[in-house]
Amino acid sequence: MDPYQNMLLRSPLFSALSADELPHMLNCLNARKKQYTSRQFIIHEADVIEDVCIVLDGQVQIITEDIFGNRSITAKLGPGQLFGQVAASKLAQSSPVSVMADTDCEILLLKFHKLVAPCTRACSFHSRVIENMMNVLADKNLMMNRKLSILSKRSIRDKLLTFLSWQCQDHGCREFDIPYTRDELADYLCVNRSALSREISHMVSEGLIDTDRNHFIVHDSTEL
Repeated sequence: MDPYQNMLLRSPLFSALSADELPHMLNCLNARKKQYTSRQFIIHEADVIEDVCIVLDGQVQIITEDIFGNRSITAKLGPGQLFGQVAASKLAQSSPVSVMADTDCEILLLKFHKLVAPCTRACSFHSRVIENMMNVLADKNLMMNRKLSILSKRSIRDKLLTFLSWQCQDHGCREFDIPYTRDELADYLCVNRSALSREISHMVSEGLIDTDRNHFIVHDSTEL
C-alpha cells in the first residue's frame, strides 16, 4: 500500500490518521485492492454490497439508468474519493446506483461492518475514522441534494447555470475545467446532448460564458 499512502492519508476517510496508524487501520478493515479496465462495471445497480471503496488510481463514474436505458451521471470520482458507502451501510437494501470504471483503475475495498463496529483490537484511532465516515455520508447527501436541485430546474439554461455556479464555488473562481465531456455533461444534467450544445452556443453568443471542450469561463456579468 506504500505507493498510495500519502494519497490515502489525504482522503476523507483517513485524514485523521498518522502514517504509522494507517497500515493498522487497513488491516482492521480487511483492505484489498482490485483492478478494473475502462468501461468495466464495478458495481451494478441493485447489487448487494458489503464494501466501501476508495479510488486509488484512475476515475470512476457513478451512474443511474432507467428501464428504457437512459443513463444519468451522478458524479465522477478520482483518487482518494469514496463510493459504495450508502449501500454498504444498509441505508439501502441494495446499491441505488451503478459504478463504472471511466478509465483503467485500481480500487481499494474495505469491509464496512468492520469500520463501524467496535474494534476488537481496541484501536485508539478507530473512533476518528468512524467520525470521518459520518462526514463522508454527509458529503454524499450534499452531492445528491445538488443533483436534485438540477433536476428541479425546468430549462437547460437553468440546469447549466446551476451546475456552473457550483463549479465556481468549488474552484473559488470563474474559470475552471469540469470533469465531464460534452456527452457526459448532458447525461449529468439529464438533457439532450444536441440541445445542450445549442444552449451553450447561445450563451457564448450572448457573452455569458466562454468554453473550449471542458474548459469554462463564466463572465463576471453573468448572474448565477
